[in-house]
Amino acid sequence: MKKALAVCLGLALSSVSLADDDTSIWISNTYQTDFGGSKYLAFLELQPRFNKDDTKFSQLIIRPFFGYKITKRLQASLGFAWQGEYNSKDKFDLATKDVVEQVQWIDNLTPQLNFQYRFRLEQRFFADADLSHRMRHRFRFQYSIPESKIFLVAFDELFIYLNSVNSGRLEHSVQSGISQNRSYFGVGYKLTPHVNIDTGYQLQYVNNFGKEDLYNHVWLTNLNINF
Repeated sequence: MKKALAVCLGLALSSVSLADDDTSIWISNTYQTDFGGSKYLAFLELQPRFNKDDTKFSQLIIRPFFGYKITKRLQASLGFAWQGEYNSKDKFDLATKDVVEQVQWIDNLTPQLNFQYRFRLEQRFFADADLSHRMRHRFRFQYSIPESKIFLVAFDELFIYLNSVNSGRLEHSVQSGISQNRSYFGVGYKLTPHVNIDTGYQLQYVNNFGKEDLYNHVWLTNLNINF
């Protein structure tokens, strides 16, 4: 048993040593409305990202959705995502365009603890590659500290590609199987009944399929506005 544990530990350490590391800053701004309490929803996310050790603007994501409240806890949405990969040479010429179907379950497990499960299915149209399909599973918990405007939030999201791109610039990033995982823990504050902000650390693991994997250390800030 000791030998088996030692071998497992050695393999884990060797895999980490073969991985690349980066630090990033992501800023997510979300706006959501149910049009005054109706069953219909509209949602918009704007998210600029900076990487290469926080020094370079690298991505901009624009993600609008329209949805419907099936029940008090269950929502379904249809949306579109534009993900612009920025570099000084091509600007946003290599932007990816996604059609997105989403189902979300939202439940207050206790008066302080909110649970959300979100499933997304994305059809990804790359600038110079074939269509790809990706699933995303996210589990999110938010705990509101009693008699306070402060809350704690944690989530984990798993990304899985359903098909592969076997040539070109995406050969090592779009392959069937687990693509990446994001784990986040942050602290938030309720500015008003309709506006809150949270900020914290996110670890993003990216599977590069045959090349060095990436561990991206992200400082993530979410500004959420509901009206």
